[in-house]
Amino acid sequence: MARVQQRSPVRRLLVVATALLVVAVLVVTLLAALGRPSMLPGLADCTATVGDDEVDLTTAQAQRAATVAARAMRLDLRMRTTAEAVAGELDLSDDDAVVVAQALKGRAWHALSCTHGGGAAAEPDELDGRGLTGRAAAVREDLDEAFGEQRLGGFAPGGVSDGHMPGSAHYEGRAVDVFFRPVTRAQKVRGWAVAHYLVAHADRLAVETVIFDGRIWTARRALQGWRDYSPDTSGRSAEVAAVLEHRDHVHVDVAD
Repeated sequence: MARVQQRSPVRRLLVVATALLVVAVLVVTLLAALGRPSMLPGLADCTATVGDDEVDLTTAQAQRAATVAARAMRLDLRMRTTAEAVAGELDLSDDDAVVVAQALKGRAWHALSCTHGGGAAAEPDELDGRGLTGRAAAVREDLDEAFGEQRLGGFAPGGVSDGHMPGSAHYEGRAVDVFFRPVTRAQKVRGWAVAHYLVAHADRLAVETVIFDGRIWTARRALQGWRDYSPDTSGRSAEVAAVLEHRDHVHVDVAD
């Protein structure tokens, strides 16, 4: 009679553990591919990072803190005052509130990342009188309300057909540019405050992409946070390269 070889308990455990790991990887990959990394258990909706300090936030907390910071930028409030307002709004410790305030006021760059954004449902392609889709128009209005009147571009009545990279969301009326010229440290601070605000509110505003200062955040790859953005600038002047790398403006586009 043939002898049946049985697996040892340790080997069976290894097989089960490997199978579970494969399933977990597939789930993570699927959720990331679907643009829904926020559904992953145990993953913070948003994280503010300044140096070695990190503060995890829910989507609602990030939105409220970003709104407080935008108001502080508009009123030119001191950082200490802003941190106190954030602490009161979110019931954070003083130290955590300072980290969040510094990130959202743009004092720390590419310092707020979230795992939400995009839009689940398609919207009509019709453009408004400014040449924007409904969602893009909502972003434009929201920025003006949060920060005061901004220097905006990348759209025109009837839509735009040139001046941007091939396949740009600008050609569909889904994108807005917020300009911060000339390129200075102070302008970068303002730009990062707007960029972080857009990421914090990405879920509410159906934001798909934010680009600024050589960095890009996308809802579809939100798990990777802010990534390097390196368009081909070969043969371009320094001025043109700065525009292509979004050194002088924040680009935001919304879900189709």
